[in-house]
Amino acid sequence: MGRTATILVFSLVMLSSAQGQSPLPKVEGAEWRPVRDQCRSLLQALRETDGALPAEVEKKLAALLAEDVKDGDRALERLQELLDPLCLVGVSINPESRVKAARGPAPAELVRDRSIIVLVKVHNDAGITHALAVGGDELRTARNTDDGRWLEAVVLTEKPLLSRLSGNRLEYVALRLIAREAGKREATLKFDAGQGTQDLGFRAEVPILFRVRPAR
Repeated sequence: MGRTATILVFSLVMLSSAQGQSPLPKVEGAEWRPVRDQCRSLLQALRETDGALPAEVEKKLAALLAEDVKDGDRALERLQELLDPLCLVGVSINPESRVKAARGPAPAELVRDRSIIVLVKVHNDAGITHALAVGGDELRTARNTDDGRWLEAVVLTEKPLLSRLSGNRLEYVALRLIAREAGKREATLKFDAGQGTQDLGFRAEVPILFRVRPAR
């Protein structure tokens, strides 16, 4: 492969990583009412965070959650059509409570020192209700601000959100990100839902290339 072709392939890989991946798999078989109630709490919390949801998505989501739904399966499809594009990561928990993570379609674009909310889609086949946690070698915490730890990532649990997973087969979780350095930077996000839930082969980890713009 020539140098020009190599540069082109590398550029396409970088662009794909920043812009997100293919759509997340649709979750079927969930009960509409519990999912609706969890999403109502999510919507209320996101409304208190300016710009957390695009205005058009917020409007359609509010209408769906207020609708007198007759077909729960179709409502679940519509919900996922609205929220999946906003998911940075999809987390699946199999019946044995093993956690896997995959890159979602949302672009990985941040602004230095600015809090940004993204969503995590959770497909919970185990029905577990432990808190979803995120970690990683690049994540900065109050106790660890070593060099190389440039990103803050916290799963939101403030009321009205639950501090633990609901146990629903499908739910969406809000993740707050704050980048402390600008430029193109990679971080590997590692998810778990309690001790021993990480899947074998590091499949609970998802590397993401972020584009971080300088603060104005």
